[in-house]
Amino acid sequence: MHNLSTSWTVSQARIWLGGALLALAIGGALYAGALRTINDDARQRFDNLAYGAQQSLTARVKSYSDLLRGLEALLRTDEHLSRKQFHDYVSGLDIARQFPAIESLNYAVYVPAGRRDAFVDAVRADDSLVTGGYPAFEIRPPGRRDGYTVLTFLEPDALVAERQGVDIGANPAIAQALAQARDSGEISASGQVIMIKGPPARVGLGMRLPVYHNGMPRSTVAERRAAYKGSVGIGFGVAQLVHSALEGSTLQPLHLTLYSTTRPAVPGTALQLAPDDRLLFNDNADLAAPTATPGQDSAYFDGLLPIEYHGGAWKAHFRVRKSELYSNFDRYLPALALVVGVAGTLLAYGYMLMLYRSRRSAIGQRMLLDTVLDSVDAYVYMKDEHLRFRYVNARMLEILGRPVEQILGRQAGELIGEELAASFHGREQQICATGVKFIGEERFVDMDGRVHHLWSVKVPMGPPGAITGLIGLSTDVTELHRLKEQADAASQAKSDFLSNMSHEIRTPMNSIIGMAHLALKSVADARQRDYLQKIFHSGQHLLGLINDILDFSKIEAGKLELEVRQFRLDTLLANISSQLGEAAAAKRLQLHFDIARDLPQRWCGDALRLEQVLLNLTSNAIKFSDHGEVFVRVRQAEEGARHAMLRFEVQDSGIGMSQEEVSQLFRSFHQADTSTTRKYGGSGLGLVISKQLAELMGGKVGVHSQPDLGSTFWFTARLDKYAGVPEDSAADGEPPLLDVIRGASILLVEDNVFSQQVGCELLEDAGAIVRVANNGREALELLAQQSYDCVLMDVQMPEMDGFEATRRIRADPLLAGLLVIAMTANAGSEDRVRCLEAGMDEFLTKPIAPMLLFQLLAKWLRRRGGIGNVAPAPASVLTAAGVRDTAVLEVAALSLTFSNDPVKMRKYAQLFLDTARDGLAEMEQALALEDLNRLADLGHRTKSSALAVGANAFAALCLALENLRRGGDLAQARALMAQTGPALARVAEQISLGFANSDTT
Repeated sequence: MHNLSTSWTVSQARIWLGGALLALAIGGALYAGALRTINDDARQRFDNLAYGAQQSLTARVKSYSDLLRGLEALLRTDEHLSRKQFHDYVSGLDIARQFPAIESLNYAVYVPAGRRDAFVDAVRADDSLVTGGYPAFEIRPPGRRDGYTVLTFLEPDALVAERQGVDIGANPAIAQALAQARDSGEISASGQVIMIKGPPARVGLGMRLPVYHNGMPRSTVAERRAAYKGSVGIGFGVAQLVHSALEGSTLQPLHLTLYSTTRPAVPGTALQLAPDDRLLFNDNADLAAPTATPGQDSAYFDGLLPIEYHGGAWKAHFRVRKSELYSNFDRYLPALALVVGVAGTLLAYGYMLMLYRSRRSAIGQRMLLDTVLDSVDAYVYMKDEHLRFRYVNARMLEILGRPVEQILGRQAGELIGEELAASFHGREQQICATGVKFIGEERFVDMDGRVHHLWSVKVPMGPPGAITGLIGLSTDVTELHRLKEQADAASQAKSDFLSNMSHEIRTPMNSIIGMAHLALKSVADARQRDYLQKIFHSGQHLLGLINDILDFSKIEAGKLELEVRQFRLDTLLANISSQLGEAAAAKRLQLHFDIARDLPQRWCGDALRLEQVLLNLTSNAIKFSDHGEVFVRVRQAEEGARHAMLRFEVQDSGIGMSQEEVSQLFRSFHQADTSTTRKYGGSGLGLVISKQLAELMGGKVGVHSQPDLGSTFWFTARLDKYAGVPEDSAADGEPPLLDVIRGASILLVEDNVFSQQVGCELLEDAGAIVRVANNGREALELLAQQSYDCVLMDVQMPEMDGFEATRRIRADPLLAGLLVIAMTANAGSEDRVRCLEAGMDEFLTKPIAPMLLFQLLAKWLRRRGGIGNVAPAPASVLTAAGVRDTAVLEVAALSLTFSNDPVKMRKYAQLFLDTARDGLAEMEQALALEDLNRLADLGHRTKSSALAVGANAFAALCLALENLRRGGDLAQARALMAQTGPALARVAEQISLGFANSDTT
């Protein structure tokens, strides 16, 4: 044990010794690197300072040459410039502030020997600046020469007495420089250094620019000599030029020594000082003091840079002490790097030792993750702003079927064809233009013609307004599409199965319930009557269960649609009372209905679904209550401009529920307690269907309950406020239902013998005359032989079904106005739509409820003017002469709707126009908001009123708007809305013409 402990200690010591050595090595490297870094940074700052100073000096020299060019332009453009004009021009330049280094400006006129005397006389006579001119003016030095270059204009004025009249061309060196400048036309810089006496002593230099006569050619040397007029020059102090160039800059630590040289720089070689270079400037102001040699002192950064100067070059030696370029942080950085390096390495070393095992595990997990990511099945690509491919991954290469060199730099249209690429191109252009990413589905056809469905995410690159391209990632969801199609097919098969089963079950149920109903009317024996009542109520219970299962299936499949129609609240609650009143009375329960006094009676919504929810909740209240009362209340919860949220409550005094039981409600096939299922019965679907229907109507559902104290179930529904003509307006004092039906001739088209028997006996008991046809073909034969008031048409029949029979009836001009009511065991909303599209007027679901059948027959027979009026003639109050276009306004429908009463017809026709115009305004708002569902609802609402007054063409447009909810788009909506306004205007015109005609008759 001791040996193992000692061995472990030695091993640990070696490991940590290695760690310490590693830490020292890394710390030392960081120390050296930090030193090198701060030196490199300081060197860079020095280079920036030196370069900035070089540019400032070059710019200052250029500004002086620009000044010379300005003086040359002045003298060239004015052949007779006076001394005062030159003085005023120079005064305007503000030399002392703008060009502080300039000590003199002058203009030397070239005077040929023959014009010497005239020139002298002209200068003496120039009194533009000095009164009396310059009478003592002479050319100096005296003597006759071939030509003279005479200083004529000088600034400042103090130089005039000393330098005016000096022939600078008398000096051979200067004469040679003037001749070179004259022949070249360029600025010549004085190569001679002029020592200006101090204190302190300083160096001065000069520049001259030739002046030529204006308008004379100067392309060749000979032409320039002929046009030569003189030269302008400036003299400046080098020290002042340097100070003015570098004044106010951040070059404080920089030391400058300036040299002039006549040797041209050799390209490709480093600039060096030569023994014959002349010192021009030393920043210690002592030109006699020794100067530093480049590279002499390692404590300094230094550099030798050229300064362009006309006629030669300057060498600027910049130097600065390294320590002056270090920041406070730079001074501590090496030591800090050493400490951080040693300490950080030791910490990292120890941490690495402790996490060795976990690190190996993490590496394994990382490798696994990389493998998974590399296997992701997605297409990744990048495009530039012109939508050319810049990058594609392997999956993109595979689907495009091309090598990468054939893809990069090309647009999609060049690879897959312009027609297929158009949809991608337009969408991607929009992304680049708006900067908004795209997420959605796309369709792509590969090189083999296979269609791929892609779920794509495309994101713009770059800031808004400067998009440089986009990145796309597309996942192939073709298989998901196939599975979705299979699921849709399965869902459709399920719907078809339920529809068929509904039909097969409802047909015998129609016979069972109908026969029981008929038997109950004639049986007197108490026992038999009890049996029949049980059969009847059991059939009703089974029918309710079938309806619940169908509704639940439709809701799950998302196929249950609401039908918005106008209704009355009192009628709705009266229906509840008529259906459940007997059940409540049988249990000695009092059933009360309470509508808030300030609540309107008329609303627009799906009254059938509202009734279904209320029936569910109220029947539950009756079922679970053995005594007391059941209250059904209606209140307004919220109110908007066109909508309102109504709250319906059903309160009972039954068994109640605990909070735990309440939390389990509204679940499919579930009741609060399984024992109640056995005691009270039920499928457990009623509440969940009620909840889903309430949510479909934009509301919610809930319950408040306590054990043994009863429950209050409530739900809310969003309903449209009523505005317009009632759908089923009728005259006051309508006769009873059976009085309207009595004597009506009805053709019952039904293939099931039991349903035939039930239908016949129900209708004959109501006083109707019934004839039976076994299929659509027989029905057409009977209709050809005799007229009928109504056809009750089954849908599924042999030989010819109800749809085809109805289409043929509508195609026959003699039968087109015949009332056709569908009677089918198919209870789906799509079945109702199909019946109405085939031309049927109404839709009834088997088993047929006798009162509902009688109500529908009475309503339609009243609307058509009673029995014996299949296609009534137009009313006398609106003659054919008054209405010129029956397609716009059908007088027969208007007359039948309002019982041929001209007062009501006029009143409601005008009311229709007012409400239709309001409806159009709401439609325009819905279209502006691109709310197609709202637009369809408004179309449905307005269609009903239009049909009631016979505005068929306008109603057809409203129907087309209503059908937008089944796959319409904004373009179709806008096209339809463009027609509705003119169509309503034509209806208004026809009504105005018709009633105007009736008023005169």
